Amino acid sequence: MSVPPEFLEDLRQRVPLSDLIGKRVKLTRKGRRYSGLCPFHSEKTPSFSVVDDQGFYHCFGCGAHGDAISFLRETDGLDFMEAVERLAGMAGLTVPRSAPEDPQRTRQRKAALDILEETARFFQAALQRDDGAGAARYIAGRGLGEGTVATYRLGYAPRAGLRAALSARGFSDDDMLAAGVIRRSERDGQLFDYFRDRVMFPIEDRQGRVIAFGARALGDAQPKYLNSGEGPTFSKKNVLYGWVQAREGLRRKLPLVVAEGYMDVIAIQQSGVATAVAPLGTALTEEQIAHLWKLHDEPVLCFDGDAAGQRAQLRALERLLPVLQPGRSARLALLPEGQDPDDLLRSEGAEGFLKILSTARSLIDSLWESLAAQHDLRQPEQRAEFWQAVRGQVRAIGHNQVRSAFADEIEARIAAMRAAGRGLARQGGMPRPRLRRPAAGAIHRHRAICALILAHPSLVPDLYETLLSIDSGDQGLERVKKAAIDTLIRDPDLDATALRHHLDGLNLTDSMDVLEGDEMRARLPFDPVALTTDEASRHLAELLQLVSGSSGLFSTHGAGHR
Repeated sequence: MSVPPEFLEDLRQRVPLSDLIGKRVKLTRKGRRYSGLCPFHSEKTPSFSVVDDQGFYHCFGCGAHGDAISFLRETDGLDFMEAVERLAGMAGLTVPRSAPEDPQRTRQRKAALDILEETARFFQAALQRDDGAGAARYIAGRGLGEGTVATYRLGYAPRAGLRAALSARGFSDDDMLAAGVIRRSERDGQLFDYFRDRVMFPIEDRQGRVIAFGARALGDAQPKYLNSGEGPTFSKKNVLYGWVQAREGLRRKLPLVVAEGYMDVIAIQQSGVATAVAPLGTALTEEQIAHLWKLHDEPVLCFDGDAAGQRAQLRALERLLPVLQPGRSARLALLPEGQDPDDLLRSEGAEGFLKILSTARSLIDSLWESLAAQHDLRQPEQRAEFWQAVRGQVRAIGHNQVRSAFADEIEARIAAMRAAGRGLARQGGMPRPRLRRPAAGAIHRHRAICALILAHPSLVPDLYETLLSIDSGDQGLERVKKAAIDTLIRDPDLDATALRHHLDGLNLTDSMDVLEGDEMRARLPFDPVALTTDEASRHLAELLQLVSGSSGLFSTHGAGHR
């Protein structure tokens, strides 16, 4: 819908900008302008300026600039027409409309919002009653404080009573049905409360209005989580849970995390080290991605470290790539297997969660590694298929310049893989120096190889294909080796400390601890860390020759495997 420019100009003049902003920011008059602390970034010395007669604000610290409409859009998360409606209400004006709205639809939407607000209050009050004790114990057991419960307006849906309470407030059954808080039984046509004996999570729009509910069952009821259905106030693909609270956190310059569930969002926010939102039980939609970028240019998508989390990561990549824009991206972080953000925060604390966020990978790194993991790169036809797959994903990027930048990076990585293979072929085999044989079995030869490449990453680029062509049969060890190689292909200048930092974020700690533990050191006649690069190269050369041949490097001393 278009709005006449003259109406917008009249609107801006009727609502002084200093009055609008002065409700959020303490302003001090300085001649023709007002000054205060910027609402868009943290600062101690005022750099935010408001000029009433010209109708604009400007921050000399972060560069924020705009008028009354843009201020409402940025601070309250409104779209253009919502901001115009808000200003018109302040000015006592009616927005001219190019097409009449259906009055019944408008009335039903307003009634639904009123019902949902009253329902949220009903659930909040029920949490404090005796019948809400089980829900209160559950919430307390998840470590949530009173302030957090109040901020997110958590509540309890009793087994009955909501319909009667809303009827007493004057709401009709038809409006309650439209709002989704009651349902009609298919069996006998009776009306019943939709949410019963559940912990309740109000879902708010960007203005903080309750538009739906999420609900978690207490006990064994199924489904475990239940959302409101689509209706006059709620379209699941357009909403991110926790938007309003996340916007407040971002004003404190916290990182933005995209989690998978309500409790994850709340736990992250309560930690104080990040702020969070979540899609509502589905993969990210294009609309939700656009909403994310209104909050932050590079949110961190946080996935469980299990197979389902890996699949979710790849789906997110497939949704993000087509809509990438210059300066608008995301990073992807993987949690330890079997843990979600709430679990990690309770077991490792805020520092442990920040460590995971610090290892979040760029989109291009995540794309490369996710697709590489699906192929056996020791086989030339598999390498070709991998290259074809990653190129296909890059072609899906809609923005020309972003697509070109991704393509340049991918082709450089493919060229590095080819060059590494050609360099190895030109070596004509590796020398086989005579070394004292360490005591271990076949699996320990592979562990010794991994220990050497972790301690001396500079040896990896020239041995890329050889290292990938050997297989220890140990899944954890192969993950460490492949992750190290992938990391060094991307950044061959990493030293041992930097490489370990990158690998720490990939849920490989247990396998790396084996390589660096006392038992491993006892089996080797050398300390990988103490070797010079030339010494490490000689040891690595013999180990590689032996694991790919039949010669026995290790004696049967100790608990070696064959």
